[in-house]
Amino acid sequence: MIRNGELASPFVLLGILLIIIGAMLLIIPALLRFVPRLEEIHPFILWWFKVDGITIGTSPAFILIAVLIYLILLLVKH
Repeated sequence: MIRNGELASPFVLLGILLIIIGAMLLIIPALLRFVPRLEEIHPFILWWFKVDGITIGTSPAFILIAVLIYLILLLVKH
């Protein structure tokens, strides 16, 4: 049972944020199956670049969503 104030604990908030980010990282490969080439993906959904033949990418949309969820949880805490 969650006691008063435990949901606003920094460790709980960090755990929720990490779970959300992990879920987003699992969704990206599934989305890439439907898009044949990286060039066809909108940069807000997946931003990528190549360094010495290695493709590195991130998702500004997922980062924005994670930050918004964190801020909402932070505001609920107070």
